Order: sequence, then C-alpha cells, then structure tokens
Amino acid sequence: MKSYNYSLIVIFITIFIDLLGFGIIIPLLPFFMTDVMHINEATIGIIVALFSLMQFIFTPVWGSLSDVYGRKPILIMSLAGNIISYLMMALVFSGIILSFWLLVLSRIFAGIFSANLSAAQSVISDITTKANRARGMGYIGAAFSMGFVFGPAIGGIVSENFGFGAPIFLASFFSFIALILCIVALKETLPIELMKENKKNFKGVTLINFESVKKVITNKKVGIFVILFFFITFSFANIHATFVLFTKRPAGFHLTQEQSGLILSFLGIIGASVQFFLVKFFKEKIGEEKSLILGNLLTTLGLVLIPVFNSITLLLVVIFILAFGNGLNIPMVMGLISNNTDIDKQGSVLGINQALGSLARVFGPIWGTFLYEKIGYQYPFLSGGIFMFLVTIFSIRIMFRD
Repeated sequence: MKSYNYSLIVIFITIFIDLLGFGIIIPLLPFFMTDVMHINEATIGIIVALFSLMQFIFTPVWGSLSDVYGRKPILIMSLAGNIISYLMMALVFSGIILSFWLLVLSRIFAGIFSANLSAAQSVISDITTKANRARGMGYIGAAFSMGFVFGPAIGGIVSENFGFGAPIFLASFFSFIALILCIVALKETLPIELMKENKKNFKGVTLINFESVKKVITNKKVGIFVILFFFITFSFANIHATFVLFTKRPAGFHLTQEQSGLILSFLGIIGASVQFFLVKFFKEKIGEEKSLILGNLLTTLGLVLIPVFNSITLLLVVIFILAFGNGLNIPMVMGLISNNTDIDKQGSVLGINQALGSLARVFGPIWGTFLYEKIGYQYPFLSGGIFMFLVTIFSIRIMFRD
C-alpha cells in the first residue's frame, strides 16, 4: 500500500508538471505572438499544434519502450527533456533570443519529451485492479485539470507582473523538482518477469506504427472507446488556441492575459474537482458508459454556449458546465479503454490511444484558429459542440445497441 501511494503521488506530480507547462503557455502564447511577434491567429494554432504533433509521433514509442525497459527510465528521461525545452522557450519569451524558429524548436522538444503519458498510465494500470482502475485514471485526469488550474493562473499573473519569460523559467524549475522526486521516490511497477518476456519478444519500434494503430482501432473490445477518446479530445481542443483570442477581443470581453488565465484556471478547478471527488460516485451510481454519455452531453452544451453570452458571470456558468462534462467523460473513457485491454498490452494500447489524442490536439487548434480567422470567432466553439453532439449520439447507439 505504501508503494502504491508513492507511485500514485509521483505519477500525479509528473503529469501535473507536464500540463502545468502546457497550461502556462495557453494564456501567454496568443498575447506574445500577436502583441510582440505580430503573428496571425492561424499561425498561433500551428504553434500550439506542433507540441501535440510531436506527442502523436513519440507517445507510442515511449509506451512500447516502457513495456520493455520499465516505466521509471522513460519518465526520468522525459522530465530531463522537459527542463531543456522550457529553458529554450524562456529564452524566446524573455527576449534574450527573440527568434520565431527557436520558439518552434522549443515546442517540438516539449512535445517529444512530454509524450510520456502512456508510461504514466501504465504505472496506474500496474498498481490498480479493474475495480479501481477508473478511479486511478481519474487521478491522471485530475492532474491534467490541475495543470490547467495553476498553469494559466501562473502564466497570466506572473507574466503580467514580471514579463513573459518569468513563468516559463519557473516551469523549468518545477520540472527539475519532479525529476528529482521521480529518481528518488518512484519504484519500478512493471514486474521483472513481464519485462523480461517483453524484451524477448521486442522487435523494435517505429515512430508511427500504423499497423498497431489499425489493430487497436479495429479491436472489437477496445477500438470503439479509442475512437470516442479521439473525437472528445478533438472537440475540446478547438478552444486551446481560440479561447484566449476570444476573451481578448476588443469588441468582446477585452480581458488581459491575467484575467484570461484566471478564467482558464476556473475551468481547471471544476474539472479537477469532478475527477477527484465525483468519478467514483458516478461510476457506482450509473456506471461508466452512462457517465461517459452524460459528460459528453454537458461538454456539448458548454462548447455551444461559450460565444452566446456577453456577460462574464454567464460565461463562468458555461465554463462550469463545460468543465464538469469534460471532467467526467475523460476518466470514464480512459477507464473503459484500460479495462478492455490485456495486462501485457497496457503500455502499447494506452500509448496508441494517447498518440491519437495528441493527433486530435493537432487538428483541434489548427481547425479552431482557421475558423476563427477566416469565418468568425463563434465557429470554433460551435463546430466543437456539433462534433460532441455527434459523438454523444454515436456513443448511445454503440453502447446500448443490445
């Protein structure tokens, strides 16, 4: 039990650090790119998407390598890489080296070394049973949300008072702390016998194993949930690059980076609260499938209503609905994926799932900023809501067709 608690704490902190850095960037990047570097909205979406593109390419690699060499070495390597990527980015944001291409390179490095989620999820799978796996995955989802609690707030408040570079230097320091904790406190959770067996059968990895992706997607037990995860992630990712642009519009709310960051932090608080305190309740009362559908419905409603109101109070109500829905559907679908996967394939399947989630976060910001710039500020949110509505209908038909 003590080892279980240590592992859970270290994994929670590792994922939190990853998303903290991602969250710090969200309120800063639109302001920095438009006000300092004078870049258009569509390019902002591409910069945001670069991070996720690298995650898409490398997440299956780290997941499969964690099945062979263990979870701990992969997590240590990723945290060390994160430190380097943050330092590169801080040089740009602080104005020491004001280079567009160094910014691009820093986002590429960040995406490569943040592609460790499959290894972290595999730790949870190693130390939990099917009965409590959804709750364990809920902690990972909560770490995501907590990154969005503190990340945007830190990014907004610290940059408003100390400049754009300060919060990113701080993120690098946090990654250093997580690295030390991982080295000292995390024990390897993959059984040695299974590791040896996986090494015997290991035939190497490719950057993108399309055959493995096809096998997972077409798997009758788990494929449907992986597809659902992709479209849920895509729909929500529409707002990653556009929400701050929406709130900073002179003709709209005209918020500062600090104010936008605090609203995004509110979104993270609600999502984290749901995943910490309510996932188990909903699973026991109505089951994972119905909880997933409920979360999808609330996410649909939240996305559609974002551009409707001009009141901050009503916007916060809508953000609450959106965060509640997303806080519910993500851990449920992750738990369903894990529970329908054999124990010796957890790292590979979860790695592919997260890779496809990263691909959704590539298409989401690009799609959202393109609609924002070319058609109108409402359309990233409305299109995300439409996709989520279709996902909900699809979920109902598939899960309850018998």
